[in-house]
Amino acid sequence: MLLAAVVTALSSLAALCPLATAAQPRSPVETAAGATHFTAGFELDTRGRAENAAALGVTTAIEYGGPPAPGSRLARTFVQEHISVIDARPSDALEAWECHRTHTVAPPPPGEEDWFCRKDYDPGVTTASVLQQIREWVREDASNPLVSGYWVLDDWAPWDGGSARTLLAEVHAVIAETTPGLPAICGFGGAIEPLGQRGGFEASIAANYSDAGCDMVGLYNYAEGGSQASSGEELEWTMGILLGEEREALDAQGWVQAKTPLLGINQGWSGHTTAHELEPGLSTEQMVAEARAFCAAGASSIAWYGWGGVGKRAQTATNSTAIQAGVRQGIAACAELGQGE
Repeated sequence: MLLAAVVTALSSLAALCPLATAAQPRSPVETAAGATHFTAGFELDTRGRAENAAALGVTTAIEYGGPPAPGSRLARTFVQEHISVIDARPSDALEAWECHRTHTVAPPPPGEEDWFCRKDYDPGVTTASVLQQIREWVREDASNPLVSGYWVLDDWAPWDGGSARTLLAEVHAVIAETTPGLPAICGFGGAIEPLGQRGGFEASIAANYSDAGCDMVGLYNYAEGGSQASSGEELEWTMGILLGEEREALDAQGWVQAKTPLLGINQGWSGHTTAHELEPGLSTEQMVAEARAFCAAGASSIAWYGWGGVGKRAQTATNSTAIQAGVRQGIAACAELGQGE
């Protein structure tokens, strides 16, 4: 997908670049005058990926590794291509915190494997250490004109839904204190299911949402991978049921989309993600259907995952003309629906 409630949606999301035109990366001081619409790509962590994404119409990078170092070749490429950066490092810090919980105070239900986090890779993590780490990152970002927001919440253990709610509000306070005006984006993931099938969204994870913790909601909806290749033709890329499930669960937690805008995050990869797992799809038509569905549901911004982080053998926008066309045509479809106005 970024803590005290914002005065208005316009002021809180200002640094993010508009959908239709790519603006020069802006400093945090300028965020209050910016637009609420942007087009993002995850993992634009090389010059080639950044240049590829920019050519397709992407204006913002969401980076788990954080923004490129000022003055680096990648940073210069971002400036040249008019790409701003949403720092996703906070979501990794929260994931480590949740991983520790699932191995200590919040284990999975009896008989269920801890598929969320198989090993407690940071057993010393605490709420205080998470906040201190994020505080250090935000202080770094305060002087970096590329940074335009924060991705603060990603995958979560469904049996521990709601555990991040208080921590997210504290994270938001850290962000607001040092980089006021930069939005905290909370991500919630869903599975694109076969036509007519329910159950693509775990309602329990919506309990992590609060106005105090989230300036924007990022819904990332992808098909589930499997051991066999699939065209994905049986899946409901228009997400009629899935978006309804997500909205119902988040509305119950107090989400009001008119005040806390929606970022729709589309699937942008297919094929081999590992030696034994393949991601269904992905045709241009499927991609356009998903993007159009998000924008018809009122998404003010859209994004695609991902240019990286999906395996070396996967099809992505860097090596698939169908996926490249899907990004371009998805942006155009949203523009036709009035996104960016």
